[in-house]
Amino acid sequence: MISVIGKDLSQLLTVFAASFLTVVFTNSARSETVVPQVMLTDDVVERVETLRTTDAAIASDYKALLAAAEAYLDRPTIVEALRTNETDLQNGLVGFDQKPVERLTTLGMAWRLTRDKRYADRTKMELLQLADLETWHPEHFLGLSRVTLAVALGYSWIGETLDENEHSAIRSALIDKALNEANRIYELDKAYFDKGWVVPQRWVHPTPVPTTLPDGTATADITWPVASFNWNIICNTGMIVAALAVSEAEPELATQIIESAQTSLRNGFAMFAPDGAWPEGPMYGALSARDAAIAITSLETVLGHDFDLSKTDGMANFGDYLTHATGPTGMLFNYGDSDTNTDLVALTWLASHFNRPDYNLRVAGSKPSSHIALDLIWRQNSKAKPVDGRQHSFWFGGLGLVTMRTAWDDRQATYVGFKAGPLRSHHNNLDAGTFVLEADGVRWAVDLGIGNYHLPGYFTDKRFDYYRTATIGQNTLTFSSTNQQTIGRAQIEEFGQFPDFTFAIADLSEPYAQPVGAVRRGIALIEEKTVLVQDEIKGGHSEPVSWTMHTDAQIHVDGQTAILRKDGKELLARILSPPEGRFTLRSADPCKTQYNSDCADQNPNTGVSRLMIDLGVQNADTLQTIAVTFESIKSATDKTIIPLSEWRLQATLSQSDPSE
Repeated sequence: MISVIGKDLSQLLTVFAASFLTVVFTNSARSETVVPQVMLTDDVVERVETLRTTDAAIASDYKALLAAAEAYLDRPTIVEALRTNETDLQNGLVGFDQKPVERLTTLGMAWRLTRDKRYADRTKMELLQLADLETWHPEHFLGLSRVTLAVALGYSWIGETLDENEHSAIRSALIDKALNEANRIYELDKAYFDKGWVVPQRWVHPTPVPTTLPDGTATADITWPVASFNWNIICNTGMIVAALAVSEAEPELATQIIESAQTSLRNGFAMFAPDGAWPEGPMYGALSARDAAIAITSLETVLGHDFDLSKTDGMANFGDYLTHATGPTGMLFNYGDSDTNTDLVALTWLASHFNRPDYNLRVAGSKPSSHIALDLIWRQNSKAKPVDGRQHSFWFGGLGLVTMRTAWDDRQATYVGFKAGPLRSHHNNLDAGTFVLEADGVRWAVDLGIGNYHLPGYFTDKRFDYYRTATIGQNTLTFSSTNQQTIGRAQIEEFGQFPDFTFAIADLSEPYAQPVGAVRRGIALIEEKTVLVQDEIKGGHSEPVSWTMHTDAQIHVDGQTAILRKDGKELLARILSPPEGRFTLRSADPCKTQYNSDCADQNPNTGVSRLMIDLGVQNADTLQTIAVTFESIKSATDKTIIPLSEWRLQATLSQSDPSE
């Protein structure tokens, strides 16, 4: 990984890479009408055509692709839709996500598979209209990169159908509206990078997104090449694919762009280390992994290698993270700015590239990918066999993340996601100790997920003035409703898997600005039916403490018990400690809390309540324990509290329920 090896070797590799590219792109005659086959090669087309006759799943994808392509023929083009909806074109481009990529790869692949000219003609119309726009708005580079990727892939996949003028129009747009703009940013950032403005990457503390360059002119739209977050991968991927697409006509420019992009990508790829868990949450991790796969596949199909990018620490394990971060209901453990659902097409690439067929064994409830073309390109075959010994629990040490489940192929299984870890990333919340809980096909403890990105200062320190990002909006402890420290890092101290008892214990002290060991939380899955959340606070506290869990279930509170009801199911919550603890129910509406800044524009969290335990000031010479169990009413049994320090010993000695 260039970002963490010696400077001399790094420079040597960079020089070698640039020289190799120059040889690749300049040893053949320039061509104004030949476009390299990026990702969708003739071999891929042949493989898909062969497998669809013997593989039912691939045949189903093939049919779905053609159906989607037919539907696009009857819809307005991308540019027409933006204008028809009276949407400001600039704002429309800013908001572009994967939809243009889905559309143009679907139409382009339909053409390559069927040779039906209608698909090529429609792709051409889309490309020319996008190329004819005056600008792709580089001041909003993330949106520009989405347009660039869509145009570059579409151009590559139907290039053989274009005349010289059409080639010139599309190629010129990719160069003038994207690659030249990216080149300007790469050169600007390199000047600061070479002066040591951005430190070498380390997985423990990846470089945060700078708010400005030293001259005060930059935002994330300019600093993405030198920062570690999803933009780095998404923007660089668009530029790599565009450079490859125009490389026959512009080899020098392609060489320059790809050398800059593959070097820059190592900043973004550092987020995969050490074990694949993604600090920005699984939704952004899945999007980043998808684009990483596009970049690597594109380089491999045109250059025959990927600069060893796929050997990045943690990348091969990202599939473990994404599958374990998906609960039995198909919902993600959506900490940070993650939604509960995302496209899982990256798993298809990970399965084939790293020979991990278990990644193709999707969690029950997961939705099929909307990137049908990518799925077909990356899928070798769909006949993945069950994998023996698939772990039910997993500890991702880099992020301090633990998941536990009772089964893989059962939507009714019990599942817990538990997060400690660092609190610094582009989309982080102040959420050390937070958890989600599923049982009987219902998510009972919910993470509120994505906030409103348009709130003032949402991606600055003001971010934590808002309910969804503040500690009060998480399933954890708060002291006088104040936030955890943004520089804090919570550690998973212990993780154990025993028959009928799986547990994790985290030290949450640092985020609360307390001495090591002062605030600890343990979560255990007992006999595959009971979830125990146990907190220990040492040395007392001079501020009231509140235990909080957010839920969209209906709740009946009765002192130390609460019954949660949703979708015809019930869950019993019980306070085991302290004896004076009582459940209370409060609104999760930001306007009714102290985190009410711009509350009219914050998400009102409709239908969500806070199940809470409020406790007063604690004497300095006592240990306060807060213990809550969750289980089916029918299977509820009495429990005795065991100190966190004895969990492992009790489990080892008894090999049974240590709390009985």
